[in-house]
Amino acid sequence: MDWAGEKLLSLEADRPFFINDYPKGLRGFCDREDPERPGVLRNFDLIAHGGFGELVSGSEREADYATIDTRMRESGASPAKYAWYPDLAREGIPSSAGFGMGVQRLVRFLTGLDALWQVSACPKLPGVVAP
Repeated sequence: MDWAGEKLLSLEADRPFFINDYPKGLRGFCDREDPERPGVLRNFDLIAHGGFGELVSGSEREADYATIDTRMRESGASPAKYAWYPDLAREGIPSSAGFGMGVQRLVRFLTGLDALWQVSACPKLPGVVAP
């Protein structure tokens, strides 16, 4: 989902909500497809209400080398950029799952600030040079 779509859903909500089970093709090649529901990925995003957008994103990871190779080609992912992942899978990696939380996004949501740069200790702002 692009930022505009995520923001629209976020503005319509009155509390944080989850989006789960994205259709295959909307996320990266490494998200695991649900074996019982072909075309559906086993993943989620936690979206904050009020236009704040994504706070947390997670998924099960694909561990099968042949599946990773096929999904990389289907998604157009650069084999050179992501070579380490199929290389690991070729050697054998255990199934895994996890999530990531944007700490700055969470702080922005909790404080109600307008922009992400406002919660950053060292924001990168165009035209501003600081020591």
